Amino acid sequence: MRFRLALFLSVLAVLPLAAHAQIRTIAHADTTVGNHFGAAVALDAERGRAVIGATGEARCGTNAGAAYVFERNPAGTFAEAARLEPDDCASGDLFGRAVALSGDRALVAAGGEFVDPGRPNRAYLFERDASGAWRQAAILMAEQGHDEGVFAASIALDGNRALVTTAGDPAKKAYGGAAYMFERDASGDWRQTARLVGSEGTRAGIFGSHARLDGDRALVTASPYENDGTGSVYVFERDPLGDWRETARIGSVRSFTVRADLDGDRLLVGHSGAGPNRSGGAVFYHRSDTGTWRRVATLVPSVPYHNGSFGDAVSLDGDRALVVGYSEQIGLGYNVDRVVYSFAYTAEAGWTQQQVMDLGAWAFGAALDQAGRTAIIGQASDAQPGAAYLVELL
Repeated sequence: MRFRLALFLSVLAVLPLAAHAQIRTIAHADTTVGNHFGAAVALDAERGRAVIGATGEARCGTNAGAAYVFERNPAGTFAEAARLEPDDCASGDLFGRAVALSGDRALVAAGGEFVDPGRPNRAYLFERDASGAWRQAAILMAEQGHDEGVFAASIALDGNRALVTTAGDPAKKAYGGAAYMFERDASGDWRQTARLVGSEGTRAGIFGSHARLDGDRALVTASPYENDGTGSVYVFERDPLGDWRETARIGSVRSFTVRADLDGDRLLVGHSGAGPNRSGGAVFYHRSDTGTWRRVATLVPSVPYHNGSFGDAVSLDGDRALVVGYSEQIGLGYNVDRVVYSFAYTAEAGWTQQQVMDLGAWAFGAALDQAGRTAIIGQASDAQPGAAYLVELL
């Protein structure tokens, strides 16, 4: 079963939004400017548990970072249950850059290597013991001997399985990244079981920019990192012998950084550089019984904007989708306002836009996901304390 990347917390304040929408602020004890609380979020809705990253927190050094676990209490609200730090916590780690959650396990990426090559990235696996304490159980690291860029560009977790990508080399475009599959064995050790790469090489994008894991199916995107380039989305499936094989590639994705989400037989791909005047779009694909992914719908905002980059980030959960884009230009000639659009599907009307969530801030939508009718949106920047918002979807 797949556990969504999202957050569900208690409500401490309510702010008005556009018509038919309401947003609630989620408070955090650390109100330091630039703490980047909300840079990454994850939710296990069935267990009432959430984790949120704060890469700028400095308890064990400047920009060491942290991740927080929240649990739902008997009153139905969420309270902080644990603060996660790696055993080797140090300045510049940017711990909490990405998070994933599945049951009693949390996976947290440290991203310091993106700004300082001297400290290699790692992905830390934490487990909750019988007493309710969270303890570091493993460190996941890349296989040696490959030119594939920094580790932990993206992470995903599902039960006894974790997926961690490397970033390739967007600057040189000389080589692509990879995706590493790790699995927990009977003794409790986490071992690398597969190394995935895209079949088309760097001509179809730099492999490893974004990952999703849903049971025996994995998704990895390849980004062009060029305004006029195109990327790809690769789908891998685990065969009866336990081998992971590429089963599909969706190409010609018009997005500087390709973002996609996977939910069962549905796939949503952001095309933030597509459309008239780069207004953007988000494309749905459905997997047929023969294993072919067929394009079935395209989402666009009700009011498209020049260079609106609609599809900059996406989230998919059953019959609901969230898409990030940019809105008001306010006569400045460029977009300054990041916006989250929600869509819902019905058999009668197909996919229709439901809400526009807009706080008038460019950092709004730094992280987002949803679980059922609840959406969580992060806002993380250097200019203010981080924040996370809870929205009830129509």
